[in-house]
Amino acid sequence: MSIRKIIEKIVFGHKADSETYIKYLRKIGMRIGEDTYLYAPRRILIDETRPFLIEIGNHVKIGQGVKILTHGYEWSVLKKMNGDVMGSAGKVTIKDNVFIGVNVTILKGVTIGENVIIGANAVINKDIPDNSVVAGNPARVLMPVEEFYKKRLEEQVKEAKEVVREYRKVYKKEVTEDILEDFCFLFNAEEPLPDSWNEKLKLQGNYEESKQKWKATPKKYPSIQAFLEEIDKEDLEEKKR
Repeated sequence: MSIRKIIEKIVFGHKADSETYIKYLRKIGMRIGEDTYLYAPRRILIDETRPFLIEIGNHVKIGQGVKILTHGYEWSVLKKMNGDVMGSAGKVTIKDNVFIGVNVTILKGVTIGENVIIGANAVINKDIPDNSVVAGNPARVLMPVEEFYKKRLEEQVKEAKEVVREYRKVYKKEVTEDILEDFCFLFNAEEPLPDSWNEKLKLQGNYEESKQKWKATPKKYPSIQAFLEEIDKEDLEEKKR
């Protein structure tokens, strides 16, 4: 273990990193599946008052600033008015293959289905069906995840070109294959594939499926070089206007 990791564990305790935090949450009674990851756990709030009321599935990615709550304290106002102590509790279930964006709040008593993408800053106050893309406060379903998949396929080329142009502008040099690792399905390449591409294919635990999909997918460009040449041509034409 590096000195930095040791210091982080001393300073931040069970929130030092994703692995340590998940181990702690399981220890106190939360049910958390495999290949689940917490980004910036020090900035994540997961309700520990009743840890047995939280169940998180496999392949779930939780962004920084996320809050998962299983209780409320709104009854304090009612107690002041009427004298009653009123319990407030509800189970939160997050099923398999879910991405939860930055600063999302998940309130008590909700179930988030499988294959769900939740946009940044959303507030989840009711159940989310399987195969959905949701956003907003309160969150609403924007589209089926399959429609979002098709949309992302269409937007990839434009975004990859922006990555190249901005990288060149800032660093005054050409991009490498590692810089374009997220866009590897756009390009043909000789095997063995670059290490950074293979690491992307390993995400979510379905490497062989992804590798076969990469082989079977018709490539937009025969090589990264061909892609870069297309950008150069577009930029030259733009200058002539």
